[in-house]
Amino acid sequence: MDANERKSVDLGLKQNIRDDASTLLRESLYDALLQYFNNLKISSDDPLFSTSMSYVEKISVRELQVQPNFLEAVRVIVQAAREIGYIFDHSELSDILTIAVGEIRKDRRAEEKNLQTFDQVVFNIYKDLNENYQSFNDFLKESYPEILVNVISVIHSGKDASGVRIDSYNAEAYYRTRKDQQDVAQSFNLDFSKVEVSQVRKPVAGRVISDQRLVDSLAQITGRTTESVSDALQGLSEYDLNSIKDLCSNYNKLQKYYDIAGDEREFKEIAERELGRKLLDSQVQHAILSVRRSKIYIENILDDKFVPDKSHGINHVKHNLEYGYQLIGIIQSKRKRKNRRAD
Repeated sequence: MDANERKSVDLGLKQNIRDDASTLLRESLYDALLQYFNNLKISSDDPLFSTSMSYVEKISVRELQVQPNFLEAVRVIVQAAREIGYIFDHSELSDILTIAVGEIRKDRRAEEKNLQTFDQVVFNIYKDLNENYQSFNDFLKESYPEILVNVISVIHSGKDASGVRIDSYNAEAYYRTRKDQQDVAQSFNLDFSKVEVSQVRKPVAGRVISDQRLVDSLAQITGRTTESVSDALQGLSEYDLNSIKDLCSNYNKLQKYYDIAGDEREFKEIAERELGRKLLDSQVQHAILSVRRSKIYIENILDDKFVPDKSHGINHVKHNLEYGYQLIGIIQSKRKRKNRRAD
């Protein structure tokens, strides 16, 4: 056997070993999923079952090697539920937590100092589920399984599901924070289809929209005619017009952020590098929510659907979206615009 033949055989053996390892890892994940579904009393003809199982072949070997099976199985089930719109009840979530906690406990010794903290965190989550889940709004119920995945990961390894380090001692505070953030996030998901235009907006006297690039850009983004875009722009306040200009001039950057919005870690790294400063995790999550809803923001600015709250004089949805854009330098705040004019 010459050197080339030996090399070919070696490569074939290595590929077989990799294939065997991949098969074993996937079989282990299938077993973990079956354990969850048996406890949840979800049968094989249920869409959640079939959708979850279909994901297993799509997961890379590296991901299978990094995450323990019990945690990867939860992640897969939650991802499948999100795809098909499945909403868990509190008993199903409690069962998922029970299985995961049992797996974590196998690696913990009774004499470990943090076991008492671990037990208290788990008990408080159970208590919250049993006492408060029924009163959660629909948005939080949809988001809760993902929160649970992250908390289980923090308890297990001191990292959330995306790999961000969170001290396991802070697991309960992390849990509460993620829940509280949904109150902000919910405001981004209001249904604007039932909101009527606040008034028949008149063009601002003397305003001529001469920026054809802005008009063309908005027409392309929204799918509207250039005439309707131009008419809408003539009725905007100076602040809204400037915000739209900022957003359009930074639209390539916005699209780049949109493409990585599913990876919070990468989003944070790139945003911090471009800004030259650190961002809090909560700020990153806020910015991601805004980025994902940029088209909604543009459409509702043009259609005058951001009706100000009577008591505060602002629209909180609009305000929250704009804060997210300001955090990553997509649009400027009023204060920065004033300072720029003063210079």
